[in-house]
Amino acid sequence: MKRFLAVAAVTWAGILLAAFYVVQKPPLAAFAGLGDTLWTLFVSALLLFNAYAVGKAVLRWAGWRSDDDPPVRLLLSLGMGMGLLGILGLLFSLVQLAHPALLRFSLILLTLLSLAAGAHRTLHSDARGLARELHLHASGFNLFEKLALLLLLLSSFALTLAPQFEAFDALFYHLAQPVRILQDGGLTLVNIPHFWFPNLTENLYLWGLAFNAERSAQLMHFTWGVLAVALLFLWASRTWGGGIGRKTLLLLAVIPSLPIVASWAYADMALCYYTAAALYLLSRFKAAPSRALLNALGIACGLAMGVKYTSFVLPLACGLLLLLQRPFSRAFRLAAYFSAVAVLTALPWYLRNAAWMNNPFYPFAFGGKYWDDFLAQWYAAPGSGIGWDFLQLIRLPLDATLGYRDANYFDGRIGPLFLILLPAAIWILLTAPRRDSAGAWSLTSIGFFSALSFAAWTYGVIHSAALWQTRLLFPMLLPFAIPAALGWEALTKLDTSRLRVSFLFNAIVSLVLALTAFETGIFTLQRNPLAVAVGAQTREQYLARVNPPYAALIQIMQGLPPNARLYSLFEPRSYALPRAVQPDPILANFAHDLHLYGAPEEIIRQWKAQGYTYLLVYERGRQFVLENNPDYQAPSLQDTLAETLALLQLDRQTSDGVYSIYQIP
Repeated sequence: MKRFLAVAAVTWAGILLAAFYVVQKPPLAAFAGLGDTLWTLFVSALLLFNAYAVGKAVLRWAGWRSDDDPPVRLLLSLGMGMGLLGILGLLFSLVQLAHPALLRFSLILLTLLSLAAGAHRTLHSDARGLARELHLHASGFNLFEKLALLLLLLSSFALTLAPQFEAFDALFYHLAQPVRILQDGGLTLVNIPHFWFPNLTENLYLWGLAFNAERSAQLMHFTWGVLAVALLFLWASRTWGGGIGRKTLLLLAVIPSLPIVASWAYADMALCYYTAAALYLLSRFKAAPSRALLNALGIACGLAMGVKYTSFVLPLACGLLLLLQRPFSRAFRLAAYFSAVAVLTALPWYLRNAAWMNNPFYPFAFGGKYWDDFLAQWYAAPGSGIGWDFLQLIRLPLDATLGYRDANYFDGRIGPLFLILLPAAIWILLTAPRRDSAGAWSLTSIGFFSALSFAAWTYGVIHSAALWQTRLLFPMLLPFAIPAALGWEALTKLDTSRLRVSFLFNAIVSLVLALTAFETGIFTLQRNPLAVAVGAQTREQYLARVNPPYAALIQIMQGLPPNARLYSLFEPRSYALPRAVQPDPILANFAHDLHLYGAPEEIIRQWKAQGYTYLLVYERGRQFVLENNPDYQAPSLQDTLAETLALLQLDRQTSDGVYSIYQIP
């Protein structure tokens, strides 16, 4: 009887539960989205663990002893290991083995080898050491500062959990290129110059995409940013005390675009990290030379050269500073050795370009495949910059801070505090006591690199409007927070009995920090990335909410034949598009075709001969270039474009009219 009642009770409960949830229909589909987020976090953790293991092994090869500074070893091993995984991804691409299954197998095998070598134990030990030291130095923050910093960190992390459909360059090449490599099973000739830039970051993102963990790319970029900030905080705190470390961190926190850019699958945070690491290692080497530090310095600079062409300033500055000692013969040998390590580390990207595109610096300097004088002139846009206008050159720091002329205003905002503190920071760099060799060489390294970087950026802005991007100054700006923090500290010397300048500036920093945290928090709430992270909103729904035109383009393209090939005008982006697309990377496709073929009929004939079946026109991009590009404002070009489109049949268009697809007869 007892058994019968128990079975009856269980049966009754089961019937009621089934009936309730059949009627109520709970959102079980959300578990798929939540599962995808957990998978992304797992894959990201797997990549970071292997990055640490690889980076630690390379540091050991470079001469780093097992008991050498565990907190710094962790920061260097993680950041350098991520870059080395990027180089490994390139090697898989070059030998045509970049298949998702093979990449997954290779990473799992590497994980097993790292576990067998005990990397998990040293990782745990190093992490505990870093946490203890950071906690020690962070004791000077008040409650408001801790809450603001935590809000900025959590907001940036939350944004990494959203699909990448607002970050323009991610859709253009940072994610589009690794996806293309996975589709082709390796590196193939592609007529997109940005695919041939040094792309260490994209080849790291390749691993996560092979695991179908799209958002791991954002998490990798975010990690580089966190490592850079942590290293600078540690550097400042160790050299000048926790008070300067606190001020350095607060100055980094009030850069409005930093938490947002860090959450995108870009390359900026990687270059910021390698710059901070190189300058830190250089200052340590100059204070206490060792072969291990010199090797690590060369590797950091070489990895930086694998991120962007603009990184050339970093090895140049480090090499010149290595020459500033006596005897000169020894200094020359050290600089030559450093240069050899840096070049060997960076060499894979430049050998790839030399072999595939006939130019190690493609598309600059020597041209190469798919490139000619017309495109070089178009891309450089000489004469479009500010020129040698003395007034504009004097105003340049202010204009960069205000951002009103920035080519990418939203992701290049640096905030007002750096410009406010600029005179004090320069005074510190010029007059700081040189008794402490660590502090002296730290300021010398940061000051010289900053001056060289700003000079190079200014030269670019003078000649081309395309280089007016304040975001390009981030690698310089982040280390410059240290002399700015010292300048902030020195404001106490201006205090009088009637006016406490330091108190006023502390209040200004608190106000700016509050505004930055509020703005970032509002931005995060508006984007609501957690809706996707927990599965309350699908990837497609999020895309339709934050980028409706692109979502509509994907939808109408799905109605095209599977073998359709589209030629794009005025649209550089191609990520996640369901059909094969040749994008318009520098917005020159039509102008270049007109230059080559001369007449609408011949242009269309060439499109057809190259295998294109449809023409994709980004109407909003078309309007942008007609308003802002003098070459497209020529009546002859506009008339030819209109004649060309008139010869084609409009096949479909998004409901908002932003994208049009024409059939090529």
